[in-house]
Amino acid sequence: MRWLVSVALCGWLGAVSIGIAQPADLPASGGPTPGVRLGTAITPKNFPASSMTDIDEAFQLAKGIGDHTVFIYQWKDLNPVVAKLMIEKSRQAGLVPIVGLSPTTLDQDRKELDLPFLVRLLAGPNPSFANPIVREAFKDAARELARLQPPYLCLATEINFLAIHRLPEYLHFASLYKEAYQEVKRISPGTKVFVTFQWEWVRILDAKELDKIQEHSRVIDIFRPALDVVGFTTYPSPFHGTPAELPPDYYAWMYHHISNADDVLFMEVGWPTSGTGSDAEQVAYIQRLPALLTGINVKVVAWALLHDVGVAAFGADLNTVGLLTRTGERKPGYGTFRAWRDAIR
Repeated sequence: MRWLVSVALCGWLGAVSIGIAQPADLPASGGPTPGVRLGTAITPKNFPASSMTDIDEAFQLAKGIGDHTVFIYQWKDLNPVVAKLMIEKSRQAGLVPIVGLSPTTLDQDRKELDLPFLVRLLAGPNPSFANPIVREAFKDAARELARLQPPYLCLATEINFLAIHRLPEYLHFASLYKEAYQEVKRISPGTKVFVTFQWEWVRILDAKELDKIQEHSRVIDIFRPALDVVGFTTYPSPFHGTPAELPPDYYAWMYHHISNADDVLFMEVGWPTSGTGSDAEQVAYIQRLPALLTGINVKVVAWALLHDVGVAAFGADLNTVGLLTRTGERKPGYGTFRAWRDAIR
């Protein structure tokens, strides 16, 4: 669900600045592309020990700041009954659900397969996306979610981490994704199917190897033409001291890798209020986002967390990305995000 920075990769890249000079053909600063919609992941208060009342309240709070909502399930933990309930609750609240299935591990830099227990047992040691058992099981999971008719279905989150760590597995997954894409479309033709890429690491690799930008684009292009939207996640705070340090082309740089015809969806956008961030910085980042997204064909911007969470594996940065505290108090960023929603309605 979230990026984790690999110590090994940081050592390899060294102290990399990811501010790259803006080419003349990139969009100028100003307001975001008309038609952008906002949303958030439904993390209720007191997570992960939330009550049903907490969950119902979260849907109403989410409706107050956007019209889309995000649910991301690790493959090993996928429960189609829960996914169905969340989609139904979204629709009842008047929210558009965006559903994600993550086939790689969150706590191992997304470089390992996150297999359900039985699939891991049947696949044996050293499982691979090339394994027919793994491939069929993943397509089964995709079909299960497709039967729920979600408007958006993400079949891998931050999948470019796998390319960085294990390129052969990345190639195996890309071919599997295209098969799963066809299965989803057969069941739910109207569902927009995609994967997400971690944006900070796209920019880091470009900054490190400016002469290989076209080669880096292949990480995205390998999924074409089976990308209905191009998805990204973005968490800039570990790489920039303040939102003011983000260069004007911070997101417009994506046009070195995609075309103007591509629809873009930011499935996770976040700045924490502790760790590498603060309340004031979260507000400042949200205030800068409209200008940073100028000219980009963005369809949805989804904030990473509604409420802060208490997940031991996350640390202060990820646990405090929420627009509300874990106990339900609204942070200043909540009002700022809501003001953005009101301005684009």
